[in-house]
Amino acid sequence: MDWMMILATAVAASLMTLGVLAAWMKFFVSPSLARDLETLLKEQAEQAADLMAVKVEEAVRRGIVDGVTSLPTREVLQGTTRNIARTSVEIVEERLGSLFGKRRK
Repeated sequence: MDWMMILATAVAASLMTLGVLAAWMKFFVSPSLARDLETLLKEQAEQAADLMAVKVEEAVRRGIVDGVTSLPTREVLQGTTRNIARTSVEIVEERLGSLFGKRRK
């Protein structure tokens, strides 16, 4: 009978220890751990955002440089400008001719 009492006391003490440990984890450790984890996640997100900003800035800079360096030569730009001006003049002549009754041959 003595060993039964010893066993019951040991089981009761173990259950009480587990209860106290569970309460300590729930009310003290868990909130502190959650705060620390949230702080760590915020810091990591800020670092990732900064890294992304740097990468995007570099990509935009590289794109602008590539765009500027790949502009057509001066002769091509002048030819395109002349073609646009010639086409515009032809459109205006056609419209004015249709208003005043003159047709282009």
